[in-house]
Amino acid sequence: MSEAKEIADHIKLHLGHLKSGTLRIFGDWFGGPYDNIHVIADADSEADCLIIRFDHGEELRVWEPADGKIDVSTFVIAKAKRVRWEWYFYGRPQVPENRYFLDYLPAGEKINANTNVDWYNPPFNTSADSPAVELV
Repeated sequence: MSEAKEIADHIKLHLGHLKSGTLRIFGDWFGGPYDNIHVIADADSEADCLIIRFDHGEELRVWEPADGKIDVSTFVIAKAKRVRWEWYFYGRPQVPENRYFLDYLPAGEKINANTNVDWYNPPFNTSADSPAVELV
């Protein structure tokens, strides 16, 4: 069984009793520090990809997750081959043209990041030393 499936099964088993919080991907805050709270609604896996869905239609995909600790007080996945966060522009209808993404791909000591965000240039303040994903 892949670690992605193990984590997805663990999340499903403990839904409603898991850490919620502000998202950081490789040290990069989604939004400002502590300015939003994401609540896990469901999880699945496809091969080596963990898929976590959140309460406002957001989706987090983590390829080859490793060293995860997820419980009532902690949500950390230390390592991943790739991480992608997708969300609908908050306050607008949840339709495809309002769907945005941040995509992170580690490359040695560097994290390559890209996005389809069109209203500002995300700073992508990433660090290869930070956990791949965490809710803080």
